[in-house]
Amino acid sequence: MKLQFEYDIDMDVKNIMKGKRSVNNKKPTRFQNLIADECGEDFDDEDAKIFIKKYVENDDVDVSSEIDRFEKEWKRVESDFTERVEKMFGMSYPSPVVTVYLSHNQRSTYNIAEDYFFVMIGSQISNQVVMHELLHFYTWHAFGKKFIDDGLSKSRYNEVKESLTELLNVEFSDLMDGEIDKGYPQHTVMREKVREMWLEKKDVRSVFDFLVSSNV
Repeated sequence: MKLQFEYDIDMDVKNIMKGKRSVNNKKPTRFQNLIADECGEDFDDEDAKIFIKKYVENDDVDVSSEIDRFEKEWKRVESDFTERVEKMFGMSYPSPVVTVYLSHNQRSTYNIAEDYFFVMIGSQISNQVVMHELLHFYTWHAFGKKFIDDGLSKSRYNEVKESLTELLNVEFSDLMDGEIDKGYPQHTVMREKVREMWLEKKDVRSVFDFLVSSNV
């Protein structure tokens, strides 16, 4: 599986609009507030697109250079990450290419069915964000789809897959340039359990199964 970094203003808008409906963090992002200040809190897709075009005119960031930077940063860790994550989940990723769209928003959404996710333009922690999103993708293909089909609630699955990103701090910390995957405050206890169980058995399926069936 390879990552392809791109920028598309319509996808940028999609990320912003989807980010407004975030389940894990309902607080508006800085960029969302900038649009709301000019267009009102109920801004729509077209409002966001017009605002982005104006914003880009006054922004010093060159998107092409940002794409090059993200690509170079990812190349440094791509091989190590892929080898470790595929050993962890016992699978190769089923799609040959996943697209990583750059966005002005501080919130990164994703679409596993269409093989894409977002990273923020100007982010200095790009690899940590990329690995966080990819862990969601592997989790879904390894366990998530089957469990949802078997009746696991989407809200519980959300808690489990977000908590599993604690594994980045245990097995991938050397690839994150000193960054920590902090997760969301509401998942603190579950993340502690993920770390404890992983260090005990190093079996991601056992960790997943426990979290799904427990009251942690």
